[in-house]
Amino acid sequence: MSTENDQLTIWIKNMRTNRDAFAALYEEMSRPMYTVACRILHNRTDAEDIVQDVFLKMLKTDDYTAVGKVRAYILQMVRNEALMLLRRRSREDLVEDVTVDCDSAWHDSETHEDVAAIVSAIEHLNADERDIFTLHVNGELGFEEIAGIMNMSISAVYRRYQKALKKLRKMMNGGSL
Repeated sequence: MSTENDQLTIWIKNMRTNRDAFAALYEEMSRPMYTVACRILHNRTDAEDIVQDVFLKMLKTDDYTAVGKVRAYILQMVRNEALMLLRRRSREDLVEDVTVDCDSAWHDSETHEDVAAIVSAIEHLNADERDIFTLHVNGELGFEEIAGIMNMSISAVYRRYQKALKKLRKMMNGGSL
């Protein structure tokens, strides 16, 4: 088990009784969790709710000893919760809630237009490419971890990630798909 994984496990085990453990876990994981949820839901408020829901679930669960890669597990929980929310909503309701600048709250130094262009480009990726890109870049997961989450081979994940990068570069350089 990695040092980061060990630390995350310790924080999770102690977060009910130790405020510092909870704060440290929140500091480490809230941003990647929010980003993954926002990329799926396209709505900041819903993404924040999902992050809260996942933290509440972690508070209620006692045993994380069987979890091999805690970061991947937490981000998978976020992904699952976000997808369940999407399933509960009609497509029309989702279109009304779309927020283009999901990441602007996290990118103080970037201009709104830059963030909007990046988010827009990412939204043009297909669902698998978008999920893989988000899990790798924002969730800081390796291709092996993403493969496990998405039930794909490592090579398929890598190929789709490379394809997503190629599409994003083309769109950011003024091209279209």
